[in-house]
Amino acid sequence: MDSSQFNYLNLEFIFLGDLPEAVQIVRSALADRRLLGFIGGAVQRQKATEVMAEVATVSEARDAVLYRVDANGKLREGSRVTKLVHELKNSTGAAYVLVDGEEIDGPTPEEDILGEPGATNELLHGAKLKASEILMAGGFDDNQFTVWNSDSGLMVSPKYAVFPPYISRSSRPFLSLNRTGNVIMATVEAKRGRRELFGPSLTLFLDLDRQVILEPTADSPAAVRLAELDAMIRGIDEETVELIAELLSDQAQREQALKLLTNPTDLAGVKKLVGLFGFDSRSVDYLTGRPIPEDHRVLRTGGLFRTLRAVMSEQEREATGISRIFFRGGWSPKALMVSGAAVLASGAAVHAVLAKSQKFAWLPKPARGLLMLAWYADGAFYLGKGVVNTLKEKDEPSPKK
Repeated sequence: MDSSQFNYLNLEFIFLGDLPEAVQIVRSALADRRLLGFIGGAVQRQKATEVMAEVATVSEARDAVLYRVDANGKLREGSRVTKLVHELKNSTGAAYVLVDGEEIDGPTPEEDILGEPGATNELLHGAKLKASEILMAGGFDDNQFTVWNSDSGLMVSPKYAVFPPYISRSSRPFLSLNRTGNVIMATVEAKRGRRELFGPSLTLFLDLDRQVILEPTADSPAAVRLAELDAMIRGIDEETVELIAELLSDQAQREQALKLLTNPTDLAGVKKLVGLFGFDSRSVDYLTGRPIPEDHRVLRTGGLFRTLRAVMSEQEREATGISRIFFRGGWSPKALMVSGAAVLASGAAVHAVLAKSQKFAWLPKPARGLLMLAWYADGAFYLGKGVVNTLKEKDEPSPKK
């Protein structure tokens, strides 16, 4: 049989309602037709149950011919896709069967018919990762972030997903972990170009419920083709190989990473891959049910002002060295008054220079006025805050002995 056009299709079976036995129904239907490929675990939605299968085809045509495996493990031509889908819809009782995401008998079902996808757990982790940036990446919608530190960097678990491309270059590389049902996705987000929104990344998918539709005889043509199908589905391109080389200098580690990416079999493999790139392998455990440390913090966002307040609070916490001058909210009252007075004094000196020196004549007068207004406002605010805090301390009753 000419296998030069060997390919595969995604078949998505959608059952309305909750159907615990959906995987077994689909697998039995595909196995009865002796098809070659894999079937994933059930994905539960609010109003539907979905099962995805990957089946090998002889050709790349839209209405392709599928492979069929005989009793001896040899490959034969099976049905065409269109004919098979109609048979499968009748035999399984599925409301819809999508071929590469499209329903061939009518419109593809929309969200209001299927309902929202099941809950997704997410965890972000990195040595340079900043909570303030993750809060911004979550947008201005209501969200909750559980934050804690590990020996190898910050870990953050948001209630609702964030948009990783919004996280800056300075926080990369970082790890993004997602779990929906028994499907785990681990992505290493590498450093991107300065003017690029999307950076290079490595992604590993692991479906803990994935299984072979029909186990062919060892070393048979069907077994060989099944291995080729698996490699095609998990294919690693040249860009991925180059990125691994950039991230890992050790040749043995690069080879191990490639092997894990192309053949993820269990959670232990995901943890090993995470560890190769310098991340804490316990992050996978936290994603799958390990209790988080007791010293975690919970941050909340929602709306423009609440979100910006949370972001600025985290920026103050993250500030180090001279940058702490710009975040003085937690300083003592005396330090606030001294710093406020110093800012006002320096502002007066700068104001005089701007007014008299011709070197700054190029700066428009409104711009100079706005600059000095911000300068004086900063000094006055912290000076006043220091005075108010001092008065509050005086008014507080002293502790009883």
